[in-house]
Amino acid sequence: MTQVAHDEFREFIDSHREFLILSHVDPDGDAIGSSLGLAWALKGLQKEVVVGNESPLPDGLRFLPGSEWVKLPAEIGRVFDAVFVLDCSSLDRAGEAARLVAPGAAVANVDHHAANDGFGAPRLVNVEASATAELIYEILDAYGTPLEPEVAACLYVGLASDTGAFRYQNTTPRALRLAARLVEHGAQPSTAADALYGRKSEASLRILGLALASLEKRAGGRVGALTISHEMFQRAGATPEDADGIVQFAKSLDGARVGILIQEVAPGEVRMSFRSDGTVDVNEVAGRFGGGGHKNAAGARVRGDLARVRGDVLEALDRAVNGGPPPPRG
Repeated sequence: MTQVAHDEFREFIDSHREFLILSHVDPDGDAIGSSLGLAWALKGLQKEVVVGNESPLPDGLRFLPGSEWVKLPAEIGRVFDAVFVLDCSSLDRAGEAARLVAPGAAVANVDHHAANDGFGAPRLVNVEASATAELIYEILDAYGTPLEPEVAACLYVGLASDTGAFRYQNTTPRALRLAARLVEHGAQPSTAADALYGRKSEASLRILGLALASLEKRAGGRVGALTISHEMFQRAGATPEDADGIVQFAKSLDGARVGILIQEVAPGEVRMSFRSDGTVDVNEVAGRFGGGGHKNAAGARVRGDLARVRGDVLEALDRAVNGGPPPPRG
């Protein structure tokens, strides 16, 4: 973090009494962990803080301290003049919650996505960071705020989430050093791991079984694809939240370079989650469907018929894996 960025964030924090913290739709552990870690720190500075997201808080993240602070836009119901936007490549990624940003508001952009469009000021955008939680730590450390146990717990979950429990290629020496520091200040790895990966509801296990039965190998086994229809969700008594993490099973197929989970989350609404071993840029593929993320992990959400969307995205993945030009989208 440069001295200029340090000074800009200090001025931003010091010059406002009240903050709104937003993160991307369908939030993951990094989005929520970063938001709550920052919220705890700002509250420690006697600031008024509201945390918002377009999507309901995933049940698997309700163990985080301060999780009850995360509100839907309708529950907040007013605009703010000072806003932190976290883990979003653009303000649009905040979805409907972006309407809570007042015209002319000061908007701080903290993110680690390569596709970040440079919105807002001050900005801390670093694609080398393992997670946005790492950047929030930088801001707070430079400011001099105490690393309280609640802050450490939330930032640890953000870091662990975006590194796949420190298994992904974005797990850097810096990320591991930061994880150790967070544990020293109160983060509990066993609690986080159990909440993120160790506990599954009956509905989660039932939808997992149906998803695994849909496995399809593409591109000579280099793509593993799982599909969940709306009818399958109903049959399992499950929601899209119950399918969190299933994409990893697609990627774990022996020989697969890319795994994809295609979900019909509602009739005519399809969500796609991509994972790569690093040889295929799934951020580029997701971008063709209005989504994005990182080279090794990305997502997209589109409206359309499940069968047609599925065919389009699998064709795009086949070409990406085989090194060919992307198919025309239309």
